[in-house]
This record gives sequence, C-alpha cells and structure tokens, in this order.
Amino acid sequence: MINLPAEFFILLFAAAAGVAAGIITGILPGLHINLVAVAVSSMVIAKELDPVAVAVFIISMSISHVFHEFVPSVFLGFSESESALSVLPGHRMLMKGQGRKAVMLASFGALSGTLALIMISPLLLIAIKPVFSATKSHIALILIGVIAVHFIKCGKKPKALAINATVLFLSGAFGLAVFSLPNLKEPLLPMFSGLFGLSSIIGGLLSGSSFPVQQKAAAIKAGSALKVAKLASVGLFSSSLMGMFPALGPAQAAMLGTASLRKLKAPAYMFLLGTIASASMLFALLTLYSFGKARNGSIAVMGELLEINLASASLLLAVAAVAASAACITVAMVSKLFVMAAGKMNYCLISWLTIAFIIAFVALISGIIGLLVLATATAIGMVPVLTRSSRQLLMGCLMVPVIGHYL
Repeated sequence: MINLPAEFFILLFAAAAGVAAGIITGILPGLHINLVAVAVSSMVIAKELDPVAVAVFIISMSISHVFHEFVPSVFLGFSESESALSVLPGHRMLMKGQGRKAVMLASFGALSGTLALIMISPLLLIAIKPVFSATKSHIALILIGVIAVHFIKCGKKPKALAINATVLFLSGAFGLAVFSLPNLKEPLLPMFSGLFGLSSIIGGLLSGSSFPVQQKAAAIKAGSALKVAKLASVGLFSSSLMGMFPALGPAQAAMLGTASLRKLKAPAYMFLLGTIASASMLFALLTLYSFGKARNGSIAVMGELLEINLASASLLLAVAAVAASAACITVAMVSKLFVMAAGKMNYCLISWLTIAFIIAFVALISGIIGLLVLATATAIGMVPVLTRSSRQLLMGCLMVPVIGHYL
C-alpha cells in the first residue's frame, strides 16, 4: 500500500476548495476572485495557512471561475468581466434553446486552452521575451488593424458603413470618457452591463421574444480536428499577446483572434472565447515566472505569497490541469440546474428580474455615477440592436482607449 504524505492531501483539499470557490465566484457576479484571493492570502500573512496550499487554492479557483462565469453570461446576459463578448453569441444560442450547449462549448474551449497552453509552455517561456521585444512598439498599429478588419467585415454598403462608424465612434468616445471619470469603482461593470447585457435583454423584450424551451442535453458534434486546432491556435496566440501587454484584455484578444478568421458561427465563437479566457489566465502565470509581473490580479496575489520558480510553476500548471478537468464536470451540472430553473419561468419575468438585479448591483458597487454610465452604455448598446448591425464594434469602448495608451 502506498503511503502518501500529509502534504499531498492538504494540497488536494486546497485544489478542491478552489474549484468550489470558483463555482461561487463564477455564477455570483460581484464576488470577484481577486477579492477572495486577497482575503485568503491575508491568512498566510497571519501565519495561519501554508503559502503553497493557498497558491494551489488560488490557481484552482481562478481556473474554475473562468469556466463558470459563462453561465450567467449566457443565461442572464450579465458579465462584469472582459469576457462580455460571450453574451452576444451565447444569447443567440439561448434564444434557440441551446443555452446549455453554449456554456459547454465555452467550457470545452476553456479545457482545450488550459491543456494546450500547458503542453506548449516550455516553448512559450523561450519565446515570451523575444516576441515582447519585437512587438511592443507596434501594438497600437496592430490594434488599429484589428479594428479596421472588423469594420470592413461588418458591412461594406454605405448604410452599414455609416451605422458601424457611428457605433465605433460612440463606443470609443464613451470608453475614453468613462476611464477618465474620478472615483468610479469597477468601471467595466456598468459599461459591459449596459453595452451587452441590458441592451440584449431590452431588445428581446421589444421584439416580444419568449423564453424558448431549453435543451437539457448539450449534444455537441466535434468539428474537424483541423478546425478545432485552428481555433485553439488562434486563441492561444491572441491570449499570449494579451498576457504580455498589460493594457490588453480578453475582449481585445477575442477581436484580435477573430480578425484572422472568417465569419465565425456562434458555437465556434463560444469555443474560441473559452480558449482565450483560460489560456490568458494561465499565461499570467508564465509572465509572472518570466518577468516577475502578472497580468491577472489573482495570479499577482499568488506571486506575492510564493516564489515562482520552475518547481512551483510546474506544480501550479499541473494543478490547473486537474482543476480544469473538474470544472468541466461541475459546469455541466451547474448549467443543467440553470436550464431546469429557466424552464419554470417565463422570459419576460426573467428579463425584468435580471434588469432589476443589474441596476441594483451597479448602484451598490459603482454608485450614482455607475448608474449614469449604465444608462449611457445601454443607450449606445441599443444602436446596433435596433439597426440590426454588428455589436462587436461596441468593444471600441476598450480598443480606442488602449490604442491611445500605446500611441
């Protein structure tokens, strides 16, 4: 019989607790993983917890959070993170009765992103510094090119060009204004909640949509190995750039990735967004090892507790693989519960309850200024909804300020 050391069971418990915490932070907007990471790390400072166990807890929670945050994005149209783009294809699939399928596609993408990044991590560690040096002076031009490609893909007819230019201008100016506001807590919360959340919900109410019967089974046909590999590769590349440049986030990474692909259908888009979300989280660990700086807040907290060397980085990557596998199972269970709950409520009631929750939550976190930002964001978000134009250009609220940062 193999006698395992007590430390193994402590780390196993920490990983399981992290996955459970990630479920809660993922499906309950406002309970941010950075806040939980700081709270737990304070116990290490008080010498109550082992720093290695806490690091295992944080990496497990961070990975689990990535998987489960797609649940409220798809079923409630709510996202407070830069994965807000998942609201758009997720809502389309939800209205076809494929809400759970959308969540599981993102989950499979997240699992693929996690495992793929772990496998190529030795190569990435070699390439990080040279790539950073070669691209850091060109990032603004790269992002301008990304916007240009998306602008052209959104329509070439004069009417479409005029509408898309209006959306890009409004969202870009809005982003610059919001980030210049003093004393606004969590600016992304009211921005994304209005641009993508409330506008989608209100659009559904105006069109008289009813909540379709949701498919309990998330039957997913595996695409060709080449297509899956292509999506995973694009996701890894764009999230790698995001990991190296602090001003880039998952939203910019998604636009960067889709700019190099033909028009993606909603299922493929959800898979890509899942890949980017998980890969960018783990890439922060690699940059912490290479540069001593982490792009992600929870990973940065972990770096303050533990020296990230080859041994500790290898341990945390192995834990991430286990956490991702477990989260893929738990998200299937959680999404099934959401489908069962949704089947007992009508679309109108769910919509109004969600609107009330978003308004109350924004008021609590961001105050009166946040409510003004939310109202403005909703008005801008309604422009592409009412004109039936592309909503990806609403990400100008982030792209334009980032371009200004690098110019």
